[in-house]
Amino acid sequence: MAIRLPPLASLQAFEAAMRHRSYTRAARELALTHGAISHHIATLEERLGVRLFEREGRQMMPTEHGRILVVKVRQALGLLERSFAHATPTEHRTLNLSVLPSLASRWLVPRLGGFNARHPQIDLCLDVRAELADLAAGDADAAIRFGAGGWPDVQQVRLMGDELFCVCAPAYNNGALPTSPAELAGHTLLRNPWLPWEPWLHAANLDFREPKRGPVFTDSAVLLDAAAAGLGIALARRTLVEGDLQSGRLQRLFDLSVTDPSSYFFVWRADHPRLDALFALRDWLLEQNQAH
Repeated sequence: MAIRLPPLASLQAFEAAMRHRSYTRAARELALTHGAISHHIATLEERLGVRLFEREGRQMMPTEHGRILVVKVRQALGLLERSFAHATPTEHRTLNLSVLPSLASRWLVPRLGGFNARHPQIDLCLDVRAELADLAAGDADAAIRFGAGGWPDVQQVRLMGDELFCVCAPAYNNGALPTSPAELAGHTLLRNPWLPWEPWLHAANLDFREPKRGPVFTDSAVLLDAAAAGLGIALARRTLVEGDLQSGRLQRLFDLSVTDPSSYFFVWRADHPRLDALFALRDWLLEQNQAH
């Protein structure tokens, strides 16, 4: 006996409404009316005999039945999309990747030409932000996050770690650069609240602490720009400073480095409908670290 499946349009409407928590935004995405989305959801609810959404203020919040069903629906839609993607390999797809501004400008963008050449069918849109993108809400398709890992409700793979060391402009202090860590006490140390000097100073066996005054920069890329402008000495992440060292814009001071406790991770939803494109991006990112 044949199984009567729900209309594909109803499943797509349900999945979009779950992501947006809004019938109006789901309708805008699918080029439908609010009433059409409401009708599709009602059709599914009548067939299943359960409520899938409850209104809370201006949002349509999923019920427990809705949260369970959407996982299966996303898996099914993803399977369909991957099947047709293999059948039509030249189809263009867009991926929105959330990435920190410093990593985007200093590490990712200079390498993107290689990704575009290998995967011309994938249009990568960089969503450059410091805030953590909510992948479940559809803020982005995937993200490169910096931290200890272990984020809930997402799949993740470690891309690379990092190390910290001192850099400055060759012309800093009229070219009279410190020759040992102990001489740092007489120089301006540029500060970043997310990149404290304490671990490096401790590894150098120095008995002074990070200064309480002086320039502060909350973005790592801007911190390196300040160092290149001769404003002081910066503690740099290797991943972000490699280009400046190769060009001579900055130079490294001393051999001492410390391992950064955080790492970069590629993060995505397990039920994303375009897993083939996400995995292509993931594998390419892993290659970039291995080629380093």
